[in-house]
Amino acid sequence: MQLDLSGNRLCGVDEYGEGTYTAKGITAIADALRVNGGLTSLDLSNNLLCGVTQVGVGTYTAEGITAIAEALRVNGGLTSINLSGNRLTNYGMDMTGIKELAAALGVNGALTALDLSTNRLMDEGVSAVCEAIQSNKESKLASLNFRSNGIGPGGANAVAAMVAVTGGLMTLNLSINNIGGEGEASIRNAVQEKAGFELHL
Repeated sequence: MQLDLSGNRLCGVDEYGEGTYTAKGITAIADALRVNGGLTSLDLSNNLLCGVTQVGVGTYTAEGITAIAEALRVNGGLTSINLSGNRLTNYGMDMTGIKELAAALGVNGALTALDLSTNRLMDEGVSAVCEAIQSNKESKLASLNFRSNGIGPGGANAVAAMVAVTGGLMTLNLSINNIGGEGEASIRNAVQEKAGFELHL
Protein backbone atom coordinates (compact mmCIF):
# COMPACT_ATOMS: atom_id res chain seq x y z
CA MET A 1 0.00 0.00 0.00
CA GLN A 2 1.25 3.49 -0.88
CA LEU A 3 0.45 6.80 0.81
CA ASP A 4 1.28 10.19 -0.73
CA LEU A 5 1.11 13.10 1.71
CA SER A 6 3.51 15.37 -0.13
CA GLY A 7 3.01 19.14 0.12
CA ASN A 8 0.15 18.93 2.60
CA ARG A 9 1.35 21.38 5.26
CA LEU A 10 1.30 18.57 7.79
CA CYS A 11 3.11 20.78 10.28
CA GLY A 12 1.01 23.90 9.66
CA VAL A 13 3.65 26.00 7.85
CA ASP A 14 3.57 26.79 4.13
CA GLU A 15 6.44 27.36 1.69
CA TYR A 16 6.51 31.06 2.61
CA GLY A 17 6.85 30.42 6.33
CA GLU A 18 3.25 31.42 7.00
CA GLY A 19 1.35 29.55 9.69
CA THR A 20 2.10 28.17 13.13
CA TYR A 21 4.18 25.04 13.51
CA THR A 22 2.53 22.00 15.04
CA ALA A 23 3.81 18.43 15.20
CA LYS A 24 0.37 16.92 15.84
CA GLY A 25 -0.21 15.80 12.25
CA ILE A 26 3.18 14.22 11.70
CA THR A 27 3.14 12.66 15.18
CA ALA A 28 -0.17 11.00 14.37
CA ILE A 29 1.35 9.56 11.19
CA ALA A 30 4.38 8.37 13.14
CA ASP A 31 2.15 6.68 15.71
CA ALA A 32 0.36 4.83 12.90
CA LEU A 33 3.69 3.77 11.37
CA ARG A 34 4.71 2.07 14.58
CA VAL A 35 1.87 -0.42 14.33
CA ASN A 36 1.06 -0.52 10.60
CA GLY A 37 2.78 -3.31 8.72
CA GLY A 38 0.80 -2.98 5.49
CA LEU A 39 2.12 0.39 4.28
CA THR A 40 5.10 -0.07 1.97
CA SER A 41 5.62 3.40 0.47
CA LEU A 42 5.26 6.81 2.15
CA ASP A 43 5.81 10.24 0.58
CA LEU A 44 6.23 13.07 3.11
CA SER A 45 8.12 15.40 0.78
CA ASN A 46 7.76 19.18 0.95
CA ASN A 47 5.99 19.32 4.30
CA LEU A 48 8.46 21.51 6.22
CA LEU A 49 8.71 18.85 8.91
CA CYS A 50 11.23 20.96 10.82
CA GLY A 51 9.36 24.27 10.48
CA VAL A 52 11.88 26.04 8.22
CA THR A 53 11.36 26.92 4.55
CA GLN A 54 13.91 26.36 1.78
CA VAL A 55 15.10 29.97 2.17
CA GLY A 56 15.47 29.70 5.95
CA VAL A 57 12.24 31.35 7.10
CA GLY A 58 10.76 29.94 10.30
CA THR A 59 11.99 28.45 13.56
CA TYR A 60 13.79 25.13 13.40
CA THR A 61 12.50 22.21 15.45
CA ALA A 62 13.31 18.51 15.17
CA GLU A 63 10.05 17.36 16.79
CA GLY A 64 8.39 16.16 13.59
CA ILE A 65 11.33 14.28 12.08
CA THR A 66 12.19 12.77 15.46
CA ALA A 67 8.71 11.25 15.62
CA ILE A 68 9.19 9.73 12.16
CA ALA A 69 12.65 8.46 13.10
CA GLU A 70 11.33 6.75 16.22
CA ALA A 71 8.64 5.04 14.13
CA LEU A 72 11.23 3.82 11.60
CA ARG A 73 13.11 2.11 14.40
CA VAL A 74 10.27 -0.36 14.86
CA ASN A 75 8.44 -0.38 11.51
CA GLY A 76 9.35 -3.42 9.44
CA GLY A 77 6.91 -3.02 6.56
CA LEU A 78 7.85 0.30 4.98
CA THR A 79 10.27 -0.15 2.09
CA SER A 80 10.26 3.34 0.55
CA ILE A 81 10.12 6.78 2.15
CA ASN A 82 10.47 10.20 0.54
CA LEU A 83 11.57 12.95 2.95
CA SER A 84 12.82 15.39 0.32
CA GLY A 85 12.36 19.14 0.64
CA ASN A 86 11.91 19.18 4.42
CA ARG A 87 15.01 21.12 5.53
CA LEU A 88 16.02 18.46 8.07
CA THR A 89 18.86 20.68 9.30
CA ASN A 90 18.90 24.40 9.99
CA TYR A 91 21.43 25.33 7.29
CA GLY A 92 23.84 22.95 9.00
CA MET A 93 23.71 24.85 12.30
CA ASP A 94 21.33 22.44 14.03
CA MET A 95 21.76 18.80 12.99
CA THR A 96 19.38 17.27 15.53
CA GLY A 97 16.78 16.12 13.02
CA ILE A 98 19.09 14.34 10.60
CA LYS A 99 21.02 12.73 13.43
CA GLU A 100 17.79 11.32 14.87
CA LEU A 101 16.94 9.94 11.44
CA ALA A 102 20.45 8.52 11.02
CA ALA A 103 20.14 6.67 14.32
CA ALA A 104 16.94 5.06 13.04
CA LEU A 105 18.62 4.05 9.79
CA GLY A 106 21.23 2.30 11.87
CA VAL A 107 18.64 -0.25 13.03
CA ASN A 108 15.97 -0.24 10.27
CA GLY A 109 16.50 -3.18 7.95
CA ALA A 110 13.41 -2.87 5.76
CA LEU A 111 13.92 0.29 3.68
CA THR A 112 15.05 -0.24 0.10
CA ALA A 113 14.55 3.34 -1.17
CA LEU A 114 15.28 6.59 0.68
CA ASP A 115 14.97 10.10 -0.74
CA LEU A 116 16.68 12.82 1.32
CA SER A 117 17.16 15.33 -1.49
CA THR A 118 16.99 19.10 -0.87
CA ASN A 119 17.39 18.97 2.90
CA ARG A 120 20.59 20.98 3.49
CA LEU A 121 22.28 17.96 5.05
CA MET A 122 25.78 19.34 4.42
CA ASP A 123 28.84 17.13 5.04
CA GLU A 124 28.01 16.49 8.69
CA GLY A 125 24.47 15.34 8.01
CA VAL A 126 25.26 13.11 5.04
CA SER A 127 28.18 11.59 6.96
CA ALA A 128 25.87 10.72 9.88
CA VAL A 129 23.44 9.01 7.51
CA CYS A 130 26.17 7.10 5.68
CA GLU A 131 27.86 5.93 8.87
CA ALA A 132 24.52 4.64 10.18
CA ILE A 133 23.77 2.75 6.96
CA GLN A 134 27.31 1.40 6.88
CA SER A 135 26.99 0.05 10.42
CA ASN A 136 23.62 -1.61 9.76
CA LYS A 137 24.31 -5.19 8.68
CA GLU A 138 20.59 -5.66 7.96
CA SER A 139 20.32 -2.69 5.57
CA LYS A 140 18.56 -3.47 2.30
CA LEU A 141 18.88 -0.01 0.74
CA ALA A 142 18.99 -0.22 -3.03
CA SER A 143 18.28 3.44 -3.90
CA LEU A 144 19.53 6.57 -2.10
CA ASN A 145 18.95 10.18 -3.15
CA PHE A 146 21.22 12.93 -1.75
CA ARG A 147 20.54 15.45 -4.55
CA SER A 148 21.01 19.15 -3.67
CA ASN A 149 22.26 18.99 -0.08
CA GLY A 150 25.34 21.21 -0.02
CA ILE A 151 27.62 18.17 0.13
CA GLY A 152 31.36 18.79 -0.29
CA PRO A 153 34.38 16.47 -0.73
CA GLY A 154 34.25 15.35 2.91
CA GLY A 155 30.67 14.21 2.60
CA ALA A 156 31.45 12.54 -0.71
CA ASN A 157 34.18 10.50 0.97
CA ALA A 158 31.69 9.33 3.60
CA VAL A 159 29.27 8.33 0.83
CA ALA A 160 32.03 6.43 -0.97
CA ALA A 161 32.95 4.51 2.18
CA MET A 162 29.30 3.54 2.68
CA VAL A 163 28.77 2.53 -0.95
CA ALA A 164 31.82 0.29 -0.87
CA VAL A 165 30.35 -1.94 1.84
CA THR A 166 26.60 -1.67 1.12
CA GLY A 167 26.22 -4.47 -1.39
CA GLY A 168 22.57 -3.93 -2.25
CA LEU A 169 22.86 -0.24 -3.10
CA MET A 170 22.57 0.15 -6.88
CA THR A 171 21.21 3.69 -7.40
CA LEU A 172 22.78 6.86 -5.97
CA ASN A 173 22.00 10.49 -6.75
CA LEU A 174 24.56 13.14 -5.72
CA SER A 175 23.70 15.74 -8.36
CA ILE A 176 23.62 19.48 -7.57
CA ASN A 177 26.20 19.27 -4.78
CA ASN A 178 29.75 20.57 -4.42
CA ILE A 179 31.71 17.34 -4.18
CA GLY A 180 34.48 18.48 -6.53
CA GLY A 181 36.90 16.38 -8.57
CA GLU A 182 38.33 14.53 -5.57
CA GLY A 183 34.89 13.68 -4.22
CA GLU A 184 33.71 12.50 -7.62
CA ALA A 185 36.78 10.29 -8.00
CA SER A 186 36.20 8.63 -4.62
CA ILE A 187 32.57 7.89 -5.53
CA ARG A 188 33.47 6.48 -8.93
CA ASN A 189 36.16 4.28 -7.39
CA ALA A 190 33.64 2.91 -4.89
CA VAL A 191 31.15 1.89 -7.58
CA GLN A 192 33.48 0.82 -10.39
CA GLU A 193 33.10 -2.90 -9.70
CA LYS A 194 29.31 -2.77 -9.28
CA ALA A 195 27.93 -3.75 -12.67
CA GLY A 196 24.75 -1.89 -13.54
CA PHE A 197 25.17 0.73 -10.80
CA GLU A 198 23.18 3.90 -11.58
CA LEU A 199 25.12 6.99 -10.50
CA HIS A 200 24.03 10.62 -10.88
CA LEU A 201 26.67 13.28 -10.25
